[in-house]
Parts: sequence; structure tokens; C-alpha cells
Amino acid sequence: MEAEDEDAAEDRADEADVLTADWSAELLRNPEVQALLQRLKDVQDQLLAEAPQDAEPGLKAPEEIVSISGEELRIELEKVRDAEKGATYDFPIDLNDKVLTWVSLFTTTKRGFMENALGRAATYMPMVRQVFAEEGVPQDLAFLAVIESGFRNEAKSRAKAVGMWQFIRSTGRIYGLTANAWVEERRDPVKSTRAAARYLKRLYESSGDWYLAVSGYNAGPMTLERAAQNLGTRNFWDMARSRWLRTETKNYVPELCAAILVGRNPERYGLRIVPLPPYTYETVAVPSMTSLAVLARCAGTDTATLKALNPELLRGSTPPGSYTLRVPPGKALECLRQLARMTGGKQPIFRHYTVRKGDTPAKVARRFKLEPNDLLDANDITAKQFKAGKRLLVPPSSGPSPETRDRAPRIERVKLLGDQPLTPLPALPADPAPAPAPANVAPPVAGGPADEPAGAIYRAKPGDTLAKIARARQLSLGELMRLNPEAVKVLRPGDAVRLPGAAAPSKTAGTAIPQRHVVRRGETLAAIGRKYGVAPSDLRAWNGLKGDRIQAGQRLRLTPR
Repeated sequence: MEAEDEDAAEDRADEADVLTADWSAELLRNPEVQALLQRLKDVQDQLLAEAPQDAEPGLKAPEEIVSISGEELRIELEKVRDAEKGATYDFPIDLNDKVLTWVSLFTTTKRGFMENALGRAATYMPMVRQVFAEEGVPQDLAFLAVIESGFRNEAKSRAKAVGMWQFIRSTGRIYGLTANAWVEERRDPVKSTRAAARYLKRLYESSGDWYLAVSGYNAGPMTLERAAQNLGTRNFWDMARSRWLRTETKNYVPELCAAILVGRNPERYGLRIVPLPPYTYETVAVPSMTSLAVLARCAGTDTATLKALNPELLRGSTPPGSYTLRVPPGKALECLRQLARMTGGKQPIFRHYTVRKGDTPAKVARRFKLEPNDLLDANDITAKQFKAGKRLLVPPSSGPSPETRDRAPRIERVKLLGDQPLTPLPALPADPAPAPAPANVAPPVAGGPADEPAGAIYRAKPGDTLAKIARARQLSLGELMRLNPEAVKVLRPGDAVRLPGAAAPSKTAGTAIPQRHVVRRGETLAAIGRKYGVAPSDLRAWNGLKGDRIQAGQRLRLTPR
């Protein structure tokens, strides 16, 4: 703080708060430690006071709420008891004036927020309840996300807490949430829910009380420990009447109790909830960095849908390396098919470009055969942020590149009005039926990995699919699809299916390979090798090449000297 580096001070304060959570009660009573903890609290208070006072996500109230009393309190209590009708809760609920006041607020002045938040909650609630049950956490604590963020994955607080569960960076890192230039897993609904359940469980194990655990989730575990040490009590309501907790933390438990009461039976409180669709998906293993625009076309959906299913992605692409992408239900197999067909199993390569003076998004996009929006989305920027000197990540264009031009079959984009899916590829003619096997050799039967040796060709039987063959032989479906890009969902009887290890069929089988090849413009060493059934490494050795660079007009040997 003395160096006026608030970001660094905030990071250090967050880390200190998490590290001290495991300290023993005896250590916390040490005068020197007490002085350090007070110094930490002063820094945290100063950071909070100097933070921009924008609206916080969720329903966390920093101001003091005046409790209802008298006849209003009696009416609210009757309404709650009538709405409960024998309901049981796995989180303790106190029906005192603080809780009943928040029930009243949720059904009056904060009614609109509550209806919207519970509508979003319908999307994630089944997943959250399942994760909390698996982690041994009360399932009613799912409504904590109403208070924290209103069930919004994009929520960000002035204290730089992010996501549905509002993790600060250091705590998220401790509970396995990655944050870098490509992904922000605090925004991932599934991963952040798992982290929140484990954090809440740890807080409960250290405090022994669910009210103290959730208060520690809001204020930091050391804040509650300091209050308990100074007051000589571990009762939350006693702490809430003291000066040792901030007003937001004093409101936190009553807000949560009220959110559980109203959220469990919103129609009984007169709320009209329009539930959003459930969060359902399938997953696709994307082996390398790939544009979301390309993946959307492969899955027969749109980029906005992929972003909604994968809110942790910060750019318009998957991160470098392999990534498990969520796609709409029923789209995974088609996405794998199209990825395998697109480039014969190799993913398109991204390039870098530094914006020059006079460049515009349209001009740069045109240079790389892209749509301007695809270029902006890939870099998570707006047109106003497109400035000279900015280093851009350029996704591959949807058209064929020199590296993929010779590969077949390939995806062709349909130029129709609107966002249309790719045209289906025509089925290849079936291979001729296999010759009858000798009388003393049993024909192969689908159903087990021992049917053929590794690297064999399997002949499809009636009703076979690549997925069925992969399951029967315990193979990777993605690998099988990569080896058989021409295969359709239902194979014809007699179709040849290459298994891992099988030799690639030569395009020149049955014909003599010429001695030389004259390189044409746009050809690559790999493409020439595929054309003649020759490995690129052999081409390099026979022609004395140190790398893969070749040029138009160059004569290459296709056989050993």
C-alpha cells in the first residue's frame, strides 16, 4: 500500500487470508500474530474503501437493513409457515426478525432480481445439487449462488471476485481453478461449483458451524476467527450484533436463509419464475487450439452457443494444446466427424499479426480470408480496441489453405443466407465384398478386440457404426474417425474400416511411381508424400532437404538414388 500498488497489495492480502485459515487457536492468541492480523485487516479495509463503488453482483447488501417488527413481522412469519407446509431443509434456518425481513424484501423491493436469479438457477440447479451431494455439503447451499452472483458466470465484483461463486484469484487457485490469458475457470459453472463445495466443506470442518462457514466464505475465514477471539463466543448472531463484522457479512446469513425459503417454493410467495433451459451438453476432445467459429460449424451450431456452454473461454478459440469442449447434446459425434474430415486429423494452425498504422478489422480480416467478427472474437476485443501495435491471434480461414488443399475429403462451406451448417459430404461407394475365406478360417465377427490383429482392416457388418466398433475393441472413437474420415454414421456391410496401426492405402497402389515430381505452386512436402504414398522424411533424405521448405519449379526425387 505504501508503494501505491493496490493490485499487488490485494493479491498479497488474499493469499495471507487463505494461508492463515489453517493456523491453530493457540497461535492466533499470540500477541505478535494478533498485531499482524490487525495489520492485515487494516489493509483489507483500506482496499475495500478505495475500490470503485460499482453495483455488486448478487444480493450482498453493504448497507444496514432495518428489521421489520410488530404486525409486519407476524404477517411475514405466517406467510413463511404457510409456504413451508412441512418442508425440511438440510441447512439450518432460523426464523428470526432478520431472516423474515429478507423474505419480505425478496418478495417486494428485490422481487425482480429474485425472479431473474431463480430463472437462471433452473439452468444450473440440478448440476449444483448433484455436486454438493457428492462432496457432502448441504444441497440447500446451492442458493448461495443467488446471493453471490444471481447465478451469473460472468459476474465480477469490485473486489475482483469472479464467476457464479465469486472466487478471488488466490482462493480459486488453491481449489484447482486455472486462470490465464486463455481460460478463466472461475467462470466455469461445473469446475467452480466443485471448488465452492470443497471450500465450504473445509470452512465447516474448521469452524464446526454452518453459519460461521458461510460467513467465512463471504468475509474470509480469519475475519470470523478474529471476531470469535475478541467476543469469546462462536454464535453468529452474537457476532452480528458486534462491531467485529462488516454490515455485508452481518446480512449474509439472513439473506441466505431467506433465499433458501423463497427459492425452494417461489410460487407460494407469489413469484413468477420463467426457467431457462437446463445446462446439458456433450464433450468433444479438441486436440489443439481451434477457432470457435470452426468448431461451431463442425458441430452444426453457432459461436454464441459454444460460448454459453464454455464460459471459461476468454478468446474466440480453445487454448493451446488439448481441450475438452462442451457442445450441445447430440452434436459431439458430428463434430468429431467434421473435425476428422476437415484436415485429416490435423487441426488448423493459428498465426500472429501485429496491427499496423492504417489497418482496420475489415482490412486485416480480408488479408487472411476471415470475417472481421471472427478476428475480433478470437482476440476478445472490440473494433475500438483494434489499434496499431496490438498483437493479434489470427485464426485459420474457413477456406482451404495450401496445406489442406490436396486433402480429401474436406468440408465445404455453403454460401447461403444466415448461419448455415456445412453441407453433408456424399457417401463414398462401398468397397467390393471381400473374397470368401478358406474353409478352415472363420470369418471375422464384430464384438471383440481379438477379432483381428492390431493394424488390420475390419469389414463392416450390418448395423455397424464407428462408435460400435470403437466400443467393441476398446479403441478411441476420435482415432478411429481420424483413420476413416470417409466413413458415415452407419457403415454399409463390407465397408473397410482401418484400425489403429493399419498401413495407409497408397494413392498410387497398382501403378508405378514416377522418378521425379515438379513442385507446383501451393504444394507442400506432406501433400506430395501423400500423393505418391511416400513418407516426407524419405523425400527429405532422397533430396538432401534440411527442412520442409520447397518452392514452385523444384524437381524432387520420389525414389532412392
